Amino acid sequence: MNGGTASATVAGARSTEVRVAAPLLAVLGFWTARLGSGAQTGCSLDLVNLAFHEAGHLFLAPFGTTVHILGGTLGQLAVPLSLAGYFLLVRPTRPLGAAFCAWWLGENLADISVYMADARDLALPLVGGGDHDWNELFYRFGLLGEDSVRAIATGTHRLGTLVMLVGVAWIACFALPGRLRRTLRATVSRYAPAIQFLIESLED
Repeated sequence: MNGGTASATVAGARSTEVRVAAPLLAVLGFWTARLGSGAQTGCSLDLVNLAFHEAGHLFLAPFGTTVHILGGTLGQLAVPLSLAGYFLLVRPTRPLGAAFCAWWLGENLADISVYMADARDLALPLVGGGDHDWNELFYRFGLLGEDSVRAIATGTHRLGTLVMLVGVAWIACFALPGRLRRTLRATVSRYAPAIQFLIESLED
């Protein structure tokens, strides 16, 4: 890729980021408030999460029963983490995409916490009516007591909420008006250049 083409690609990416960031921030901010407060226990992304959950079980089946059971949770977390790495490492980079994936990771943790909290009640409908992953995992590790389940589920929910808030704050950097965004980029460039890649696309 020549210099002119690379510059045009990055400029186009920045323009797209500006148009996308504000509405994305509004939607994810709403979901963060709802999921973080417990006003709702899921969102439309959970249908996507479910596909990666089931794929995780499938791909990790050869590695033993415990890893196979845990594979659903690992699959949910691996996809947003992998995509975030791709958006940050493959040039031209897409830091806004990585910011969304950070939020998505937190949303997955919140979703997983709901599954964990159901380990004793077994009230959630399961795909195919199979075994409850976290009932089995907590039982295997001696953590199926009411206090243990509540503590782990609550901790996971709080971590998910924190990660979602980080994602929202990161996305907000791209939704700033032009002058404020330029000031932010200049400040980061001066005082913390090592993290500048988090808010500015890098070309080849």
